[in-house]
Amino acid sequence: MPTRRKTPESVREEAVNVLLAQLLRGHGLSARAERRGRTGAPDIRVDLKSGDTIILECKWEGSTSLLESQLEERLDNFPDAVGMVGVLYPEMLRYSDDTNAALLTTVDLQWWLHGSRGEVRPSRNIRYGSVADLADQLRILPLELEGVDRVAAAANAIGYALEQTAERISKHARIRRNIADIIAKTDQEKDKAAALQIGCLVLFNALAFQDRLASTNEDVPSITESLKNDLDGLRDTWLSICENIDYVPVFELAAEIVEFLTHWPATKKDWLIAPLVKAVDDTRLLEGHDLSGRLFHTLLSDAKFTGAYYTSIPAATLLSRLVFHNWPPHVDWSDHEFPASLNVADLACGTGTLLMAVATEVERRHEDAGGKHTVELHKAMVEQALHGYDVQLSAVHFAATSLAMLNPEIQFNNMNLHVMPLGAEGSNVSLGSLDFLGKKEVPVQHKLGERDAEANSPQKVTGSGPKGVKEGHTAKLPDLDLAIMNPPFTRSGIGNRLFGSLPQGERQILQKELSRRLKSRQGKATAGLGAAFVTTAVPKLRIGEGRLALVLPATVCTGPSWEQTRSLIEKDFTLNMVVASHDPTRWNLSDSTDLSECLLIATRRHDKNDNVERRTTFVNLWQNPTSVLDAHRVAQSIVTTAPAKLEESGATLLEVDGQHVGEVLSMSEISLKGKKWSGIQFARADLVRSALSLQVGRKLQIPGNQKTSNIFMCKLTSISKIGPDSRRLDDGFEKTISVTAYPLVDGQDTNLRKVMTCSPNGYLSPLSIPRGGQRPGYGKRLWKQSSKLLIGARFRLNTMRVMAIRTDTEALGRMWWPVQVENPEFEMALALWLNSSIGLLTMMASRNTTQGNWVQLKKADLEQLPILDPRRLSPSQLQALSDLFDELSEAEFERLPDMARCPARRALDDGLSEILGLPDLAKLRELLASEPVVSNRPL
Repeated sequence: MPTRRKTPESVREEAVNVLLAQLLRGHGLSARAERRGRTGAPDIRVDLKSGDTIILECKWEGSTSLLESQLEERLDNFPDAVGMVGVLYPEMLRYSDDTNAALLTTVDLQWWLHGSRGEVRPSRNIRYGSVADLADQLRILPLELEGVDRVAAAANAIGYALEQTAERISKHARIRRNIADIIAKTDQEKDKAAALQIGCLVLFNALAFQDRLASTNEDVPSITESLKNDLDGLRDTWLSICENIDYVPVFELAAEIVEFLTHWPATKKDWLIAPLVKAVDDTRLLEGHDLSGRLFHTLLSDAKFTGAYYTSIPAATLLSRLVFHNWPPHVDWSDHEFPASLNVADLACGTGTLLMAVATEVERRHEDAGGKHTVELHKAMVEQALHGYDVQLSAVHFAATSLAMLNPEIQFNNMNLHVMPLGAEGSNVSLGSLDFLGKKEVPVQHKLGERDAEANSPQKVTGSGPKGVKEGHTAKLPDLDLAIMNPPFTRSGIGNRLFGSLPQGERQILQKELSRRLKSRQGKATAGLGAAFVTTAVPKLRIGEGRLALVLPATVCTGPSWEQTRSLIEKDFTLNMVVASHDPTRWNLSDSTDLSECLLIATRRHDKNDNVERRTTFVNLWQNPTSVLDAHRVAQSIVTTAPAKLEESGATLLEVDGQHVGEVLSMSEISLKGKKWSGIQFARADLVRSALSLQVGRKLQIPGNQKTSNIFMCKLTSISKIGPDSRRLDDGFEKTISVTAYPLVDGQDTNLRKVMTCSPNGYLSPLSIPRGGQRPGYGKRLWKQSSKLLIGARFRLNTMRVMAIRTDTEALGRMWWPVQVENPEFEMALALWLNSSIGLLTMMASRNTTQGNWVQLKKADLEQLPILDPRRLSPSQLQALSDLFDELSEAEFERLPDMARCPARRALDDGLSEILGLPDLAKLRELLASEPVVSNRPL
């Protein structure tokens, strides 16, 4: 008889539930599986630290209908559960020889959120991934569902409490002034009302941390117990914590503020902070986000001067997850000792968002690798690995609180957080963290957490000034494994605002000193303080392994003023990755700004001449993640997706849960060297490829068309001279409505600038005494650069109609570059070219993106702009272009988002193609019109 094949034994669903609960516990979640025989018990119950409960119901793949029915029943049984999640196990688990190993390694789990708080969710968004991915979502599910509402509610409650407290304190002028002066002197906060509110926020932070600490440490009294002796009792509690437990960074500044409040003349002084105490109670269970940091950001009144924009939490999460991908090499993340030995520094740490993200990511990787020493790892990270520096004491106070709040049970012996002095006093000039330019050790205003060895009491920064500097305290910047920063953005251009929070005289002293120090290191601050911070950090990174992780303006990739920074990175680093947002709802990666930004990761090479072929990955996000969970999933997609090579064809889409959220492409390091990092200029690889084909190869490559067309091209300056910018005009002229001999094309009202021809709409009057230190006659010298051809200098791509115009008389322009062409016959040909889809492609590829669709063409960019070479055209072609210009000179052009269906643009493109023998430009026109930076709509 033939032998009957043995049927594999099927694993019971309940057994897999137990294993899944165990794995979830390994990821730091309190999860327990059902006990057999318990009626109505859920498959898995997850209890979060916030007090919320998540119910998981699990079935084998193919049992969706049965699972849906069971989820409905559980929704009625557990109406308070924040999440009712359905999980489908892949069929392969049913017959696995080692179910635990198979469950641990599978990436084919399916799950979705069925309901929340007793209500069914309107849509079922199925997600796929591993147990680690499921744990990531469960951990922060309450914030994903109710995060905006919770944060907004807490922010409103705390904000109202801050206002009430500040109003009460304001009733006593001297105490109000003393508290405001503390913050004003340590934070360079000029607005005394804002300084007082920041002081109140410091008090709230300390109260909230005491509340958390008291719940885990029996030696710490509760707020109520401390207040039995009024504010004196609260002050004594905080000083006792500083002396006997530590947490000096959290409580020292708050204790000093309370000391002033104890001078209140009334008998019952705790009335002053009663609103803050209530706010602590109302927001006790809120966690998982940088609440105090977000509030702090909104209170800064002069961020526009200091450039103090703070990294959003999703962006920090994305950056930290990407920076640790395959780095450091050969790390055993289950061993907590090696990660803790890393040196990580943020030279502009602010409220510590990036340092928090690093600590959280390191601990996540430790847990995912099966590590069991998260507490020890966090303590070592804070005490040894993380180094933060900032010029604002209150910001560093919040950074310390956030790091400590992650686990109040840990007693830290030290925090490497330093408040850096900023300003000039006599011959002493302090540049904040930039004092580390060429130095390993510099004086500090204050080191949080440092104890006085003789007095055994916490060091304090008093209202009298920077005590740390006077007493010789210093900070060291160690050799770094990772420098992660979102440095200030302020520029040194028009109206130089470097160190803008300081008085003008003092600011000029610091600007001069910074210029001197940078010059000795072949550096410049033209691009602003951000470039100076990069110059400061780069030499401290370990050769062969040190990594640079930055949040910077998108112009770092393309701007002429950032050229030196790009060269610095190209010289000694491998540019690993650049991430840019093409999401028109969020061009930014920092809170409190709408500037276009990017994430940049680079690794210091062993040998700059090692001849190893390297590539840079460019990630162009169509959806900028708005939550921590989204950031994790986008990061996971990025690191598991092979980028499309730019020199080849095709695109690689980033996919998250069946949705396309961006594209990823790569360019060879050689192709980038000495050039713009143009991989972020368009949201889609096809347009990046087409633009570079024109710029580098002088070939027209229409997306979707395999054939290329040769075009005679040259640089704009090979046949022209570019005139002055608006800043020069302000130095040499006064604008007037009176008729003068100096016509002006002023502004870019797109309701007026609809055609390629125009008449001047203003006049200029030369100044007898020019501004800016220029010699007499400066205006007339500028006038010699006037022309009939003008090209846009600053404009919005979503409203612009024509990029180049031709006037009926010589003129200068505000927001327009005057361009003198060597042969007047070429002017019409160039006006046509620059307004065609091909010209638009090259100009957009050369642009500097400031704020989404608000862009600039710098003079240096325009000088290198590749254009049609009219010198290589035949007389008949030139005549045909002249005729085409005459034909379309009065034709009205639609705004660029409507260019695909604009009759004038189509006629221009068709006419140009016919004269030059080029293919149909319709597909290029359509793609350009749909670019988010043009359409202002998401892809």
